[in-house]
Amino acid sequence: MTAISAKITRTFVTNVFALAVIAFSCAAPFSKAVAQQMDAPPDLKDEPGKAESKLPNIENGNNVARKLCTSCHLIGEPANAPVPSDVPTFASIANRQGQTLDHLATWLTRPHPPMPNLNLTRMEIRDLAGYIMSLRTEK
Repeated sequence: MTAISAKITRTFVTNVFALAVIAFSCAAPFSKAVAQQMDAPPDLKDEPGKAESKLPNIENGNNVARKLCTSCHLIGEPANAPVPSDVPTFASIANRQGQTLDHLATWLTRPHPPMPNLNLTRMEIRDLAGYIMSLRTEK
């Protein structure tokens, strides 16, 4: 190995080592934050330090629905506004055979087109699903 190639190899190894040190030092705080988030109980992940009930807040679900869903869905009585005819009402969603709060909440976490992903928090999803299921008339 010539002196020039040895110097290039040494410089290369030094640079790779320096980049690795920088990368690991940047990732350490992030990894700790992610680990803490992953270890948190599911109900505490949205708002650290705030315990919340597992029961949906129907009133909050209604507020979320009126804020985010009225451009496509009929919400409440009387109907909020004219909406596309091929979009189901919340009452019809609630009354689908086999529909459950958990099934609806799961669907809201991974909606499919034409419904947009609204990026709701877990609490908003639970409350919105609870509001929709409160419209169920079939038992």
